[in-house]
Amino acid sequence: MSNNYCRVTLIIITSLSILFSGSFLAAVPLAFSQTDTTTTTSSINNEEIISSQVKSFILDQIVNKSKAAIVIGFVDPNGTRIFSFGNMSTRHNIPVNENTLFNIGSITKTFTTLLLADMVKQGLVNLTDPIERYLPSSVKVPEFNGQKITLEHLATHTSGLPEFPPNLLDNNGNIIESYNANQLYQALSNTKLTRAPGSQFQYSSFGMGLLGQILSLKAGVSYNQLVKDRILNVLGMNDTKITLSQNEINNSFPVGHRGGKEITTPKIPMILADAGAYHSTAPDMLKYISANLGLIHTKLDDAMKLQHLIRHTGVNANPMNYTEYVGLGWRILTNFGTEVIAHTGAINGWNANVAFIPSKQIGVVALCSCDPTDADMGNFGFVLLHLAGPEHLSGKSEAKIHTATRPT
Repeated sequence: MSNNYCRVTLIIITSLSILFSGSFLAAVPLAFSQTDTTTTTSSINNEEIISSQVKSFILDQIVNKSKAAIVIGFVDPNGTRIFSFGNMSTRHNIPVNENTLFNIGSITKTFTTLLLADMVKQGLVNLTDPIERYLPSSVKVPEFNGQKITLEHLATHTSGLPEFPPNLLDNNGNIIESYNANQLYQALSNTKLTRAPGSQFQYSSFGMGLLGQILSLKAGVSYNQLVKDRILNVLGMNDTKITLSQNEINNSFPVGHRGGKEITTPKIPMILADAGAYHSTAPDMLKYISANLGLIHTKLDDAMKLQHLIRHTGVNANPMNYTEYVGLGWRILTNFGTEVIAHTGAINGWNANVAFIPSKQIGVVALCSCDPTDADMGNFGFVLLHLAGPEHLSGKSEAKIHTATRPT
């Protein structure tokens, strides 16, 4: 095994109080490097956190075969732990670590629905409001037999809108990077609903893109600024952002991979940023999970609780065969004894997952510079939570949720 890919950087954080520290590294009490031939002196038993089967999958499938990198984070009432495996890229041949930025893809959608829940709690909007109330009068919003699309329908993927706007791609099948609000409105006006809004779950980045635009119009500020002001600044998620600086791209951002090769990841148009354009780090995502678990309390508590309420049946796409529902943006899975809340994000060459069990106050994040066709972080998260066995690590159940192929 090449030393370039077998080196594993492990950071163990044992104090939850560091989640809001100004400098994350300054608060880390213990850090060391590990190779496959070196034993560690940590007081924490690594096998209890990441099993030998999971570690073998990471090294064999993700690091060596896919040539990618992954950072994993855990949180519970005792604090957080972060593990990292693999290197940034062929050109930037250094290990990833807790400060490495990853695409989080559609996990961004939970930011969008948190904004909605927060605005509902503030009395600014209602979930039952028809979306035409907030859009320019020139936009024709489709209906089905007089039934209108509401904000809740957009937030629960039950609007009846397709997964992507039909006019998002150019003649070569590539995302139009300059895609704008007028084109989004045109796509909406040209859409014909085939069923009543609210009647069926169908995953829709189109609908979520509209929701973020509506909330931005209502607030009178850009979506990016809205997320920063109402979520990121509240939780201290200082490394979560849409646009990266050149220094961050050069030193803190890996290259996406598919089939063992480095690939170019398409740029998401800013008008659809609310559906999947954010980047983040493991520590920031652990802050987010901690707030969702109630391990830390903020002014977003009530909005998060509103997000977590079951609103509609979903699509069963998990290795445990749990029944799936949808809240405001979140997948809610249950065997009617244990409830799991989760969301996966993927864009070409990348995928990520956050999942947590409220009753047990435990959560995980997995950020990977690997395509979901190589390693599905959705299944991976369930294995990390010990809900599914390691035999499901190579499964691709997440794909069942989607009705369209991801744009290139």
